[in-house]
Amino acid sequence: MKYNGRSILIFLASLSLVLTLCACGSSPWRYDPGTPEAPSGVVATAGDGQVSLSFAPVAGAAGYNVYYASAPGLAAGSGAKVASIAGGALVVPGLDNGTRYYFAVSAFNSNSESELSPEVSAVPAVSGPFRQADLQGSWRFNALSGGVDARWMRGVLLIDAAGSVSVDSYLDSEGGSVAPVGLFGIMALQPDGSVSQEGAVAPFHGVLAANLYKDLMVATTTLGGGERVLAILQKSVPGISFSDADIRGTGRLVAGPLPFVYHQLSAGLLPEWEHASCQVGQDQGVTYVSLTGPAPRPLPGGGSKVVTLSITSGGLVSETPYPGVVPQPAALMTQGVMSADKLTVVATATDLSGRPLLRIMQMVHPPAVPLNVSSYQAGDLSGNYAFHELFGGGSPGWGYGAESVDASGGAFFSSYLDADGSGALPAGYVLAMDQQGALSAATLPSYHGQFSYDGALMVMTGTRAEGAPALGIAVRR
Repeated sequence: MKYNGRSILIFLASLSLVLTLCACGSSPWRYDPGTPEAPSGVVATAGDGQVSLSFAPVAGAAGYNVYYASAPGLAAGSGAKVASIAGGALVVPGLDNGTRYYFAVSAFNSNSESELSPEVSAVPAVSGPFRQADLQGSWRFNALSGGVDARWMRGVLLIDAAGSVSVDSYLDSEGGSVAPVGLFGIMALQPDGSVSQEGAVAPFHGVLAANLYKDLMVATTTLGGGERVLAILQKSVPGISFSDADIRGTGRLVAGPLPFVYHQLSAGLLPEWEHASCQVGQDQGVTYVSLTGPAPRPLPGGGSKVVTLSITSGGLVSETPYPGVVPQPAALMTQGVMSADKLTVVATATDLSGRPLLRIMQMVHPPAVPLNVSSYQAGDLSGNYAFHELFGGGSPGWGYGAESVDASGGAFFSSYLDADGSGALPAGYVLAMDQQGALSAATLPSYHGQFSYDGALMVMTGTRAEGAPALGIAVRR
């Protein structure tokens, strides 16, 4: 075989290239694709015991690795690894419902592995009527802490799509304008309506009401200084506006005076509960029909009009006393928050004795609905509820649990936990309800309750077995 000069030159050039590559420790026949980019557009979607991931394909990637853990910081090398995923989607099974998991994805090829994508997170949960997006928006909150250093707290929260919370405004009864550390953190909403919180100093137990707008949340927590807290959060629903017509009677030709009740708990060295039945006339003047507490107290105004209610377009309710009326009420609302369905007002205030308090006001029926149309039936109580309470006394605390009510009014707890870690179940009792939704229990003489017009919650006050005054809220599940 003969070789011409051109063939010899090609052979020598190729041999030189091979020798050079071998000297560098690389295979002469391998193409170097370079380091791939980190995947982008990673989305985590929670399911029942699993999380689905999707992400955009990366040019030059032969496959992908997925890393996950129940704590952030995957870039530091923590977490489990699901290796060699070919496509841009993956389901990670075998996860614990109710636990937040963090995920990051890398791309790899024959040369190397990329950096991790930004972390995303999701909380696996069983299916249900709630989704994380129900938390997103602006929320007003009112809270009361018990104990010697008792105080009320109120303000506005902003919750984003991931559940991160920022405090837009804050005020407490001690003049503080900065929210306590750990009061609110990252919130996760489970499909059954329960709300957990990351970043809190102590466990946070919350529940979202299954009412029309899903705009009411009730929660208990303990702050770093040992404060036992009951908090009520109300969402500002876009498109809902308020007017004087929402808080006044409609006259005899329509439905007459607007009846409402309130339950409240004051905290501090001498805590007390209070229950009142009132009505509002067409002039927005309030008359007290009855007033009850652990000790007798005079009826404000002696049966005459005591305060005038007013409301802003944003739903803030306040009371202005009538001049010269005695006795005046011990506390006045200044920034009560009306719910989007216009049936509930929640407020914090300080009474004449300097005690902070939390008040929940419930309309017995909407202003223009005649009472005979809004009659309540005992069977309406039947169902399952999430129960939260705050109580005062020598050892102030909170409790929460699961309560069920049967068709006969029998109320029983299937779970309960208090701030000290006790899981002893409260004794069962039997509820009775009149045609205005007022609740009573024959075996609990101090029990005063009110069922909401929409059937979404029960509010009650009374004295616990050990003598502590208490305010409780049961939210239908």
